Amino acid sequence: MSFYPLGTERIDETVDEVLKIIESSGLKHQINQMSTTLWGNPSQITQLIERIITSMYPTKFVLQITISNHCGCTFDDQRDGDIIQNAR
Repeated sequence: MSFYPLGTERIDETVDEVLKIIESSGLKHQINQMSTTLWGNPSQITQLIERIITSMYPTKFVLQITISNHCGCTFDDQRDGDIIQNAR
């Protein structure tokens, strides 16, 4: 996921606000220079995306998202949708 604020000189502060939202989500994540990788079930991820979009309004932005199920993980419905490592 990459968040790009538009039309503001407060780029660092705006990106920091989004990172705080991600960190407060409780989802496993890895912050990189130009993107953040998230791990979670589809419901958790979409709730976080919605929270970012609504929290950052009326800031104009681009939120670029790539979704993949090729992480070597599986969903364990018995554990409330937590991701567990695939035992292959």
